[in-house]
Amino acid sequence: MSGLRKAKNYDWKDSNLALFGSDIEKNVKKAAAETEKAWKGAGEKPGLEIWRIVKFEVTDWPKEDYGKFFSGDSYIILNTYKDKESDELLYDVHFWIGKESSQDEYGTAAYKTVELDTFLNDKPVQHREVMKQESSLFKSYFEDMVIMRGGAESGFRRVGPKEYHPRLLKFNDEGRNKVKMTECTYCKESVTPDNVYIIDNGLTLYQVNLVNI
Repeated sequence: MSGLRKAKNYDWKDSNLALFGSDIEKNVKKAAAETEKAWKGAGEKPGLEIWRIVKFEVTDWPKEDYGKFFSGDSYIILNTYKDKESDELLYDVHFWIGKESSQDEYGTAAYKTVELDTFLNDKPVQHREVMKQESSLFKSYFEDMVIMRGGAESGFRRVGPKEYHPRLLKFNDEGRNKVKMTECTYCKESVTPDNVYIIDNGLTLYQVNLVNI
């Protein structure tokens, strides 16, 4: 038939895939990672470092709040430690996803975790952590874990006693003298016999042990 043309054969080497995995690609990614201000000084010495994702940005999480997380946020956690035999710095990097965290937030956390991995020359072991399903390694970083409702937009909003909304706080024994606190929906259905609860009314606190009621 007239008008038909033979399909052109394309060589993948002529596309941008030709650079995939090359030194050029790695150098470009490393250069891009080095432009992230949050990574300045990251992983230079043993210890824990935490960042929270706020409106697509990586922001420092205050050290006094390490172990506290908001269910509406996503976080990046870097643990730096020394190899016992060589003193070489090694890394575990986790991104933690809150139950109410938006797709944009945890997508940014995942992307930035890969970027941090690149910044540290691909040495970290990456871990994905989901709220209430955290790994033993992740939980080992904190004496206690506290998970509060809310997020970057509402987590630190000051409120007075008259406008305070009561909270139901659940306490779980994590073993090894560690306790995990999670803020639950404020309703009787959230209370089960196998946990201890605190009702926080702002100026007054009530302990609830259902097994003793």
